[in-house]
Amino acid sequence: METAVQRTTVNWPEPSMIWIGMILFSHPDDNEIHVVTHNIPNRGPYAHTAPKKNAIFFTPTQVETLRSGTQPGLTMVVGPPGTGKTDVAVQIISNLYHNFPHQRTLIVTHSNQALNQLFEKIMQLDIDERHLLRLGHGEEELATEKDFSRYGRVNFVLAKRLELLEEVGKLQSSLGVPGDVSYTCETACHFFLYQVLSRWEKYERQVLQSRSVAQIKSEFPFNQYFSDVQPLFKGFEFDDDWEIAEGCFRYIRNIFTQLEEFRAFELLRSGLDRSRYLLVKSAKIIAMTCTHAALKRQDLTQLGFKYDNILMEEAAQILEIETFIPLLLQNPSDGYNRLKRWIMIGDHHQLPPVIKNLAFQKFSNMEQSLFSRLIRLGVPAVQLDAQGRARPSICNLYRWRYSSLGDLPHITERSEYNCFNPGLSFDYQVINVENYQVCVQSLLHGFGVLL
Repeated sequence: METAVQRTTVNWPEPSMIWIGMILFSHPDDNEIHVVTHNIPNRGPYAHTAPKKNAIFFTPTQVETLRSGTQPGLTMVVGPPGTGKTDVAVQIISNLYHNFPHQRTLIVTHSNQALNQLFEKIMQLDIDERHLLRLGHGEEELATEKDFSRYGRVNFVLAKRLELLEEVGKLQSSLGVPGDVSYTCETACHFFLYQVLSRWEKYERQVLQSRSVAQIKSEFPFNQYFSDVQPLFKGFEFDDDWEIAEGCFRYIRNIFTQLEEFRAFELLRSGLDRSRYLLVKSAKIIAMTCTHAALKRQDLTQLGFKYDNILMEEAAQILEIETFIPLLLQNPSDGYNRLKRWIMIGDHHQLPPVIKNLAFQKFSNMEQSLFSRLIRLGVPAVQLDAQGRARPSICNLYRWRYSSLGDLPHITERSEYNCFNPGLSFDYQVINVENYQVCVQSLLHGFGVLL
């Protein structure tokens, strides 16, 4: 039975928290739809457990792009220069990671430089480091001291496992439980099930029945474990203190959740087996170039590599054949393909794929990417419509190529966009450089460099 919606109550989340929201539908007789912000649960009393919030304020078109990228099916995004293609791509990946924690996302780009730029922004968001994996030879060019290659991630997991087991030993001594429960991941998980969880469930029943603020602190079973955080509870409102107590238990439960994931690395002894397990099972976000996907396709399919979502950055620079290869990195199971979302982000007005053979380029039309072909055929796409990189006078050089390309407010508000560049009399100038090689040789000769 259809019911007309007479009134809609909408409370939009803050732009920095747009990645996760919750829609609540009331009873059909109320004829109302209530949309409320999803508040991230308390993760514990320590500062390093606080969620990393995205400081970027997305435009309405970017929000529409995020919504489309989270939905199943094909999403095509046309991003003119400076409109935040990479930021939108990273946010889509974060949305999928948080809203579908059991799904795996594959990131594909044409070049290692574009892939590293995307991967470095992913590391800044609220994504657990243990779920990231960067494949290919461009990993050493990442602007970070951490190793995100297969063997680098294995070493990280093994070191993290020892660190978490030490925390389990600390928790065991605070509860006064005898024995050695922090020897392996298996013994630690048994300790959580029979000692930690049972204490928490008993405490939860007592507190929720009495709803006493004083009892939250006095009966809390992990007071000694969190003794380095003082004061732990505020002692004013029941809801506030109960949220802190739940956050502390989430912190403890997260320790054992990670140990359960690391348990396979105890059973697998060789580094090769551990790296294969990481690639096939453990990693949730895997990044590679099209070239690496083509070179390792047979190995990945034989290992049983699976993924649920694929995102292609700079899709307009990828050859058609290179676009299809990453889609064939997994074999269908029972006649069904596991792929749920395909996000293509690019700009067909910028550089096309590079084809050095003129015959293939001109007569075979190989310089046309699949992204450009789909746009030409009229496949629906979202075009980002606000740029924040160039001052308006420079943007006018290419603004005519797009149907509606505006400027973000900071383009006109910030001083660096309103003054001329040093050494130039105008906003932009065309400088003629004749025979630049002779100029370079003369310059080097002036410095006494022998050619």
